[in-house]
Amino acid sequence: MLLRNAKDWLILIFALAFFSGLAFAEETAVFRHDLQIPPTDEIGASIYLENPAVPLSPPDDPQVGDSWVWWLFIWQPMPPHFEETVCTVRGMSDRCYVVVKDEDWLVTIDQTDVDSIIEHWENSSPGPFPDQGIYEIDSLSFGDPPDELDNDQRIYLMWYEFGVSSDGFFFAFDEEPDGTYPEYPSNECEVLYLNPTSSGGASGDYMHAVVAHEFQHMIHWKYDENELSWVNEGLAELAMWFYGNPDNISSFNSHPDNSLIAWDGNWSDYIKTYLWTLYFFEQYGGHPAVYALVHEPLNSMAGYDAVLDEFGYTENTEDIFIDWAVANFLDDTTIAGGKYGYAGDDLPAFSATTYSSYPVEATKAVNHWAADYYRFSDIPFDYLELTFDGSDDNLYATRVLVIHEAGPTEVFQLNLDATTQSGSVVINDLVATDEVILVVASISSTGAPAYTFTAGEALGISTDPSLQNTQLTMTPSMNPFSTALTLQLSWSGNTTLVAPTVDVFDIQGRIVTSLTADQVSASSASVHWNGNLQNGTIVNAGIYYARARLGTEECSVKLMLLP
Repeated sequence: MLLRNAKDWLILIFALAFFSGLAFAEETAVFRHDLQIPPTDEIGASIYLENPAVPLSPPDDPQVGDSWVWWLFIWQPMPPHFEETVCTVRGMSDRCYVVVKDEDWLVTIDQTDVDSIIEHWENSSPGPFPDQGIYEIDSLSFGDPPDELDNDQRIYLMWYEFGVSSDGFFFAFDEEPDGTYPEYPSNECEVLYLNPTSSGGASGDYMHAVVAHEFQHMIHWKYDENELSWVNEGLAELAMWFYGNPDNISSFNSHPDNSLIAWDGNWSDYIKTYLWTLYFFEQYGGHPAVYALVHEPLNSMAGYDAVLDEFGYTENTEDIFIDWAVANFLDDTTIAGGKYGYAGDDLPAFSATTYSSYPVEATKAVNHWAADYYRFSDIPFDYLELTFDGSDDNLYATRVLVIHEAGPTEVFQLNLDATTQSGSVVINDLVATDEVILVVASISSTGAPAYTFTAGEALGISTDPSLQNTQLTMTPSMNPFSTALTLQLSWSGNTTLVAPTVDVFDIQGRIVTSLTADQVSASSASVHWNGNLQNGTIVNAGIYYARARLGTEECSVKLMLLP
């Protein structure tokens, strides 16, 4: 299990460990990037009792080689606790100190690492801004960092082995005077905590990107400290992309029904927020919009909507969400002006439930602000009708993608009634190699999650002989036709003289006319349709469907009206 920033989950684990004697090994939970520090009364004894020669606070002007006592969060030995620890400045630049816990120096981190950290903090990066270091990239993108207590613009980069598999964290309580919160001791400075034993080591590009990630958290705290985690983490993930080493996309693509606005700290949570924020950056305003988002006091989707309004976009987050869900599946920038793909990253395939026999009727559920995908393949007919009916108290958005083996992918609306959250669409001119994808998204934070959908031949026509009605048949006098035609109906097993009815539909499923057959006998009838003129209105040339009903029996036929 991959966890980041899952505070409530951690507190539960600690409670179990403390009060039930639960054996808790490091392998029980694996963290990436953000280790959230729980409140604890496990504060170590003051180190000055053992070594009074070590200063308890930094000098007025720290220099390389200076040592003093820091409060560090220690995972092992259990229980996790804060401990006073001697750490030493091993490198500095105009905008950072690199500080290392003494026990880690020349064990998990050395001078080569320190030089690499400073270089990429100050001067260079492997991504889209190669002449900028982490400090400049994040400051220009998100805002200036805080300077609350120590009157020093340099940021401390504190490196030590956490004792658990975690990359780093920003601890907002360091921005408060020590003793403000007894359960959270403070080092009273701007500091990022980083683990030199993480993947690639302290001088690897992965950990440099983690520094950019954590630095975004520090900056975001200054401007909007109560922003929801999913927004904050998405921007921190974007900082890794700005640096040039974003997280690898996995987990979320195989479990896309994961609410964007719900934060559990799982790996897929980081990836979904990364993709959402990268998509927003690429499609809606770039750096200025991202900067505005960090500084926007409204939170969650309301903050995004406020920024969209500020920058003059007519779209709202509901509009963007369904486009984003389509972009995640297609990742194709060659259609629709590029809004269904990403320029800055290549996405793996997203999972879809596949259907290959028809008709399909299914009842499913989708989380709020999440999406489901359904693939229809081996379609045995030219015209596929899709219907959707969602819970009336929710708000859904649906799209239909037609992926042609030859030719560009098409994206169609499946428009839903605002009250009933239901609708239908007919996709025409399909060939055997085409695939149709139904995208279903909930674009609301409330309401029941359930919905139903169907897929089958338009207006119930089926090419499966086992599904054909053998009691009622309908044969057109000519097809195609140009003016009028007669539909000849016949049936068996009906001894009453009830006349059948015939409804004519266009390819969008809209009824054109309803006709009543003239009774001919107990087993046959005929219906006449003047296709070119119906109730005084000219009917356009094209495909139509006639559906006949007689009691519980029905049958359908496709008609072609010529110009």
